[in-house]
Order: sequence, then C-alpha cells, then structure tokens
Amino acid sequence: MQKVACPLFALVVVACRPDLPIPEAGLRPATQAAGITVAFEPEAPVTAAPRVLRVHVAAEPSLDEARLFLVRGELRDSHLRQIERDDISKALAERFVPSVRWRADDGSVVLAPTVPLDPDETYAVASGEPRASVAFVVEPAEAAPLLVRAWPPAEASGAGLFGLYCGDVTLPEVSFEATLAPDGPLGAFGRGVAPAGAGGACLRFVGRGLAAEGGPWVPPPVVWLPGLPWPLRVDPRPFGGAGNEDLGEAIEGPLDEARLECEAFEVPFGPGCVEVEDDRLLGRAPAAAMLWGIAGEGLDVVMTTGKNERFVLKGLPAGKDVSLDVATIDVHGRQRRLTFSATTLTPMPHVVLNEVMANPLGPEPDQEWVELYNDGSVEAALGELVISDIGGETVLPEIMLPPGRFAVIVNETFVVDDEIDVPPAEDALLVRVPALGKSGLGNGGEIVRLLDERGRTISRFPAIPKPKAGQSVVRRSPDAPDGVRDSFQLAEPTPGSANTASFL
Repeated sequence: MQKVACPLFALVVVACRPDLPIPEAGLRPATQAAGITVAFEPEAPVTAAPRVLRVHVAAEPSLDEARLFLVRGELRDSHLRQIERDDISKALAERFVPSVRWRADDGSVVLAPTVPLDPDETYAVASGEPRASVAFVVEPAEAAPLLVRAWPPAEASGAGLFGLYCGDVTLPEVSFEATLAPDGPLGAFGRGVAPAGAGGACLRFVGRGLAAEGGPWVPPPVVWLPGLPWPLRVDPRPFGGAGNEDLGEAIEGPLDEARLECEAFEVPFGPGCVEVEDDRLLGRAPAAAMLWGIAGEGLDVVMTTGKNERFVLKGLPAGKDVSLDVATIDVHGRQRRLTFSATTLTPMPHVVLNEVMANPLGPEPDQEWVELYNDGSVEAALGELVISDIGGETVLPEIMLPPGRFAVIVNETFVVDDEIDVPPAEDALLVRVPALGKSGLGNGGEIVRLLDERGRTISRFPAIPKPKAGQSVVRRSPDAPDGVRDSFQLAEPTPGSANTASFL
C-alpha cells in the first residue's frame, strides 16, 4: 500500500496524475468565513457542490474536530452556539448529515457524508470552535450520473470488502486502484460482476487485506472513465464498522452449504432453485442475502435477493436450449460461479394480478375492480381462472385476453365513468361478473389470489395496510414476483393501463 500526498489536502491514491480515474486532490478553497476555510473534493464552487463529496475544513489557529458537522439547510447563530456549548437540540441533531470525519496530515479536517446529498438543496458546514458556518447549494441531479451501491446491503456495512455500484449507462472496460479513506484498505476497480461478465452498467471494487475490524471507510467520491464526457459520482455508503444485521442465516464454510433443497418441479440455480418456463425462470433464493450476476442468451442481469426471496428472470428464448453464466457473492465476499443449462418451454400465457381497487371513492361494491395483465406471448383463456379473496371466489367468463393487454374485472353494476373514480383505459378489456367476492372486496388489505383450473395459485396480492378511499394496491411491474415486499405498493389508480402513477 502506497500513500502519496498531493498538494494542500491529501487523498491517498496510487499516484497524483491528471490522467488517473480518480482526480488528484490539490484543491482551491471554495470559500472562507469567520476564520474557517472550506474546499470541496472534487473541486467545485459553493453554488454547485457535488452530490457526493468530501469537505475539507481548515482554521487558524486550530479547529475542534468534535464540533464540526454537515447540516441540512442554513444555520443561524443560535444553532452555532448550541454546537459550541455541546448543547444540541433534537431538532438540530435531526438535520445532521451522517458523515465520516478524520484529521488530515496538514491539520485540516475532512468531512465525508455517507449518503448522497439531495440535488438543488442547501447544506451548511457548521463549526463550534471557531464558531462559523459556510452554506452551499448542491448541483442538479443531471449534472453528473450517480452510481448507486447495489452491494453490499446498507445493513451489511461490516461485511466483506466487495462493492458494486450500478447506474444507467454502459461503462467501458476499466482497471485501476484506489485506497478507501481514511487509511483504509487498497482495492481494485473494474467493470461488472467478474467473472460472469454481467453488469455492464456497474463498477466493482474489490478490497485487499481487509482487517477483521476497522472503518468506517469511504470510497472515492468521483471517478473519470475513458469515453465518458462527465464524471461518475460514487455512492458514499461506507465499508467496515458496525453492520451485518438480519441478513439471513450466517453461513460458515463453503457456499455449497447455503444451497436450497429444490422441489420436484425445480432445478438448481447457483445456491437457489428455479422453475423453468417459456421465456422466464421463477426462482427462490437461499436463506442468506446474495448478489447475483447472470449473463448469456441476451441477458445482462445484476440483482440482489434477501433471505428466501423469490425472483423472476425474464427474456429467455422460448422452446430452446439455453445456457447462462451465473456468479453469486454473499455478504462475506465469498464468490461462486457456475454454468446453468436448461430447455425452456413453448410460449405460454402469464396472467398476473396487477392492480386491485377495494376501496373506491364511489359506492361499494359497485365501483370495485381487479386488474389482470397477460405478461406472456400468447393469449390466455380467462374462463380457466378464478379470483379468490377472504369473501369467496369469482369464476371468470370465457373471454380470451391477448398478450400485452389488460383486463379490468368489475361487478355487473359498475359504472364506467361515475365522475368520482378514475375510469378504465379505453383500450382495456372490461369484464363484468355477477359479483367480486361474496359481498365485495374487503377494505382491510386482505390477500387476493388468482387460481388456475386446478386450484393452484398463479398470482397473489399480499395483505398490506388498509388503503385510503380512492387508492389502489399495485404491482410495481407485471413480472415483479409474489412474496416480495417491494413488489407491491399503494398508488393512484390506473385501471387498464401500466402502473406508472406515483407511488404513495
């Protein structure tokens, strides 16, 4: 590990050259106030500070590190007096931005926020000794892309030193080294989840020589990559320190011990299991948090799963032999790679419960409805399906639902435009039934199921907190799996169209 001091404020990198992916740390002060000097890394004015940054603060003759904070919003002198006297109110403490701080070799103090700052918002550097503050405004969101940390989970900051940061832009192949700060482990940056080749929009960091205890350590705030016209902000959540809570069963020894026992209709898929269908795999993850990189057959998938979580991999060719490269990494940084081979089924319908309105603004049960969506590539016979809730079962009529189309199941008394509730989309298939449930859908957020002709559950809505009048329960996307908390949410209703409304 080599430490190289750059001018003014120090950043430990392999060398200080302009062509490095991580800029050199020679900084000019952004502003001065009441005896303190503030500089941003990367360098920026106080009118457009980076969303991810390190704030370097110096003072003459000295600066009290324990009384230095980054605060959301502007500050009054009364706030500074609280910091000076170590008598901080709850209201002020709630505005503190979580940060790692350390003393640099030149006596200055570095404040490194461990969360990205909000675009276009005002923040302030607050010093109690000397008593001073410097306000600054954060750059707009579009100023530079943010690579969000996909792994490890936020609650696993004390886990193995492997980080994956993903965005919306395909990255070039890169390889460079950097050291986490302050005085953290040296590591290598590269693209994607090696060696599977998945994650073309992700930047990985693999640390070397991680101590059993230490940190927290933060990654470089910004990197420049060849071929990209702008820098990439790197999610500042730290490594090391406390963490590792509730991530599933602790797994000692080889990763094989984490493998699931697959059901008769499933096949092994890494440490998990999948059911092979036509254009997709329906999967179950093991009893520990896991990062997956999956490549092949046109797929480039990076995903994370929690304890025993279900997942869907969609986009495979139907009715063909397929082969996938699968890499997994657990929260301890242990990696496993294998090749998965299977033969997919011929094209089939995939009808899902996509949205449920159990508590309309209009009269109940008349204005209640259930939205179905055919996420498959062939038409589906609704007459083979049943909607079931706590009040009973609703057998659907003999109607075909084309692929990529929505069906809104309503009571016979449903009024298309009652001038109160959102009406179904004009191109939606409106399907009337004698009654939804025994006496309408319950408003308490109970479970709703879609059953096939054998009585098997093929789609399921969970019991979630009771929606307010006029709110619906939606699936975030048609292929969002059952049994996953983030697959469902309360939202503004969109009967007969994609769930693109703002989630509540």
